[in-house]
Amino acid sequence: MEDFSAISTFVRVVEAKSFAAAAAQLGMTPSGVSRAVSRLEAQLGARLLFRSTRSLRLTDDGASFHARCKEILADLTEATEALNYSNRKPTGKLRVGISLSVGRAAVIPRLAEFERRYPDIRLELSMSDIPMDLNGEGLDCAIRVGQLEDSSLIARKIGYLRNVVCASPDYLRRHGAPRSIEDLKDHRCINYVYPNGRPRRWQFDTPGGSVEVDIDAHMLINDGESVIQAVVAGLGITQVPRMLAACMLEKGLLELVMTETKSTGKPVWIVYPQKKHLSARVQAFIEWVRELFERTNEAPAHFKRPPPVAEAAVEESAGA
Repeated sequence: MEDFSAISTFVRVVEAKSFAAAAAQLGMTPSGVSRAVSRLEAQLGARLLFRSTRSLRLTDDGASFHARCKEILADLTEATEALNYSNRKPTGKLRVGISLSVGRAAVIPRLAEFERRYPDIRLELSMSDIPMDLNGEGLDCAIRVGQLEDSSLIARKIGYLRNVVCASPDYLRRHGAPRSIEDLKDHRCINYVYPNGRPRRWQFDTPGGSVEVDIDAHMLINDGESVIQAVVAGLGITQVPRMLAACMLEKGLLELVMTETKSTGKPVWIVYPQKKHLSARVQAFIEWVRELFERTNEAPAHFKRPPPVAEAAVEESAGA
């Protein structure tokens, strides 16, 4: 039996937990996926799945067959990707999970350079502020921000979302610029509010350590990109990750203030499932996005950079 296409489809159905989800990931119709699995069962002379209108469940034969096929397909994929990597030409589809704010403000505006560097990679971004199940969604990797929960995923730290305080040139002409944390109370501040209704606390690095400040905001907005747009419109002043405001800063639509007061911000990670070898596509994306953070999110100038992470500790178990 040489129907590798049907075997691959069967493995994807099991991972996605439904014919419809597998069909969406494979670019097929649910009926086409169902026929492929039925054809495979006929070739094997064994039932692999118990089907119902509500769920799918592996038979005993299906469970053992799935485990073996998953290993074989993974080995074939790794062999192909290793060859691609040795030729320095990463190819194929790369599915990346990313938050809406980081994707819209920081990554998408610079994707043209990624495509110029890796023209044979077909990038597919799944954008959501809700952490996704990488295996269930068929993602190769994801960008995560902040503290990670324990899980079986591998995580690589690629930088920090350094915070900066900024305002539009028009606002600064009309109201002047704050020079200290104490000055903020005299300005019209715009702040992000979390889904639970809690306003974001602004964070600053000081010689005595990190401090968080409650801001009496003139305006609260529950969307990070909209906060930046409101500041560009001259409605107030805000603290925002520099990477998210980089495009507006480069265009002169925003200006930095309180530059003597820095904020390291939250760590940023690339997470991916454990594999024997990291695919050439994922390695290429990690390399590019790490460079992107270095260019647009430089480290604080007045305080010591956190000590470098030892190579052995860079990859660690972390959660989605």
